[in-house]
Amino acid sequence: MSKTRLAGGLVGIVALLFSINALADEHEEEPGAISDVWVMAIKRGMEAEFTAAMKEHMAVRAELGEPRAWNAYRAEVGHHPGLVMYRSAPMSYADHDAYLASDLSALGEHFGENVDPLVDHFHHYIDSYDWKNSHWPDDETTEGPLFTEVARKWRPGGGYASDQARERMSQIALNDGWAEKGYEWLWVNRTGGAPMQAIVFPRANYADMAPTGESFGAWLTEQVGSEEESAKIFDTWLSGFSGISVTIWRHDPELSTPSDDED
Repeated sequence: MSKTRLAGGLVGIVALLFSINALADEHEEEPGAISDVWVMAIKRGMEAEFTAAMKEHMAVRAELGEPRAWNAYRAEVGHHPGLVMYRSAPMSYADHDAYLASDLSALGEHFGENVDPLVDHFHHYIDSYDWKNSHWPDDETTEGPLFTEVARKWRPGGGYASDQARERMSQIALNDGWAEKGYEWLWVNRTGGAPMQAIVFPRANYADMAPTGESFGAWLTEQVGSEEESAKIFDTWLSGFSGISVTIWRHDPELSTPSDDED
């Protein structure tokens, strides 16, 4: 989002095979490949003021005809509860170029005067979506409003074998029945800051997070024929990472781009 200062901005393309450039080289680009992502840490004690200012700012963006829609999410569970994340609707790389080339000065000025003083710091990322290995139906099952994000930090040089194992695991889940059981997931690769890969699960409420008694690991073992083979897949996948964090985000329609049917 346009603003006057930035902490943790874009740091360039990650030199790993799973980065945005690699994905663009390997697959023909289609709309929805990436999202622009901003994460804001609100100044302590200014949460109510931020909510009011940001709601007004989103209305101004809509009135000025901003061509991009933004969804807002609040971190409810994790290392930093209270963070606010803005994620643009999925778009193509060309869409992003066109947006950056447009005149955003009025948006930036309003943000700088009304919202920026209430924010302690920002982080800016580009997230790319691996739709091929995800199961994310375009219906109410993926509307949340809760989203569990399991993020793993890449180990230097750990990308290729790990990603191959992840793709194999995902294709088995997609083609051999796990997706048909009603499970949804979305793979996301992040550029900016520490290189990271996340898997996101949509949930209607916290009750949806309760264990079902059905284990993906046990199911995968049945599909590949042995515990040794399933353990090899998991071990190879996880070998690419050096850390993990879990955040539960709640979609906040009030702070998102107003929908067309809102007054």
